[in-house]
Amino acid sequence: MLKLERVTVKYGVIPAVWELNLEVREGQIVALLGANGAGKTTTLKTIVGVLRPASGRIFYNGRDITMLPAPQRVRMGICLVPEGRGIFNRLTVRENLLLGAYHRKDQEEVLKDLEEVYRLFPRLKEREDQIAGTLSGGEQQMLAIGRGLMSRPRLMLLDEPSLGLAPLIVRELYALIRNIRENGVTILLVEQSAPMAIGIADYVYVLETGVVKISGTPEEVESLEEVKKVYLGG
Repeated sequence: MLKLERVTVKYGVIPAVWELNLEVREGQIVALLGANGAGKTTTLKTIVGVLRPASGRIFYNGRDITMLPAPQRVRMGICLVPEGRGIFNRLTVRENLLLGAYHRKDQEEVLKDLEEVYRLFPRLKEREDQIAGTLSGGEQQMLAIGRGLMSRPRLMLLDEPSLGLAPLIVRELYALIRNIRENGVTILLVEQSAPMAIGIADYVYVLETGVVKISGTPEEVESLEEVKKVYLGG
């Protein structure tokens, strides 16, 4: 579904990602791990079109999208749920969700999708008319993911969804991510905290200073001593 070929992204003359090769197959959850500053968020922003690579190519369903603008990528089915959630604090839960479908003209289907998001996240239904900024951290993350789903994505990019959340909420959130995948959405998951991501992923990449240092199945990655030491507390 998604393929990055030797993608380099720079801030000025400094490379943040260097000749990155990465693949996400349809129906997978792929985890992209790494410490702060490894290039994880830069990679997601490049895939969605917020950043332009200095070199390399990005393919989505066999089509070269390297030069396509971000709005066109959203219409093609690529959605980014950003780090820090990025919700509109002064709008209601419902208003935030509907903004996720801003580019869509099929209003009847939008309302059906809104009910599907409420089915997936019952707490959002309970708080439909509540101001988003008054939600708990976990509820705000659910809202951010729900807003992403309103765009009808085929590929969802999740940037640090567990950041700042209590362990119990993180477990609940990851169960919902599994559910989203079962509903037909392919997921590229960025996390600094590795254990939960490895536990849910079909394939894992580990970035270090913009370069893929390790890649493989969760079992292969977990067996490596350097991963245990740095990311799994071994």
